[in-house]
Amino acid sequence: MDIVRFEPNGREGAGGALPVSSLPNFFESADAKSAKQHCRKKSALLHASGYEIDEGDLIELARAGGAVVFAFSDVLAERGFRRSILISKMRLLISACRKRGTSFVFVTLAKDEALMRGARELSAFAAVLGATDVERKDAEKRLLSITGGSAKAGKPAGPGKMLPAGGQLVGAPASALLALPRKPGNPPPSAEMVGK
Repeated sequence: MDIVRFEPNGREGAGGALPVSSLPNFFESADAKSAKQHCRKKSALLHASGYEIDEGDLIELARAGGAVVFAFSDVLAERGFRRSILISKMRLLISACRKRGTSFVFVTLAKDEALMRGARELSAFAAVLGATDVERKDAEKRLLSITGGSAKAGKPAGPGKMLPAGGQLVGAPASALLALPRKPGNPPPSAEMVGK
């Protein structure tokens, strides 16, 4: 599951991506002062591009059931020393979120399909920021619960069946399984294995 800045056109590559425009509880702010106004809104997804949110506001966000959004596209946009500073700010904000009991999620916020990243890359991004495996899994669950599970893995998003959650090709048609390499002697997956 991912949140992006463009409108996915339903092609296979953008499976499981929600546009920002479809989320009424997604808020962006440039600094801590403008972030303050969104922290009390129920189930808010708050993306502060400067990654500076006051600790009191993190407590308010936690009480309202919201989460801080960490965007991979923000890191990709910076180079050199600026990128290092941004990653440091992100790591400090994750630490503050832990202390205050605030949830956080990891998304790409890609501006087009070419900038989208897979689940493994988002997981690696979370690890670079210091998130544990448990925190990464909790972040995925939290994102699904806040967005209402609209792009829940295992639900068909169009024609064809989808793989169950946990599969490597979530959001891809089940027919894509046939193209996967198999060990010699292993039969292709059946419809029961793929899910209905």
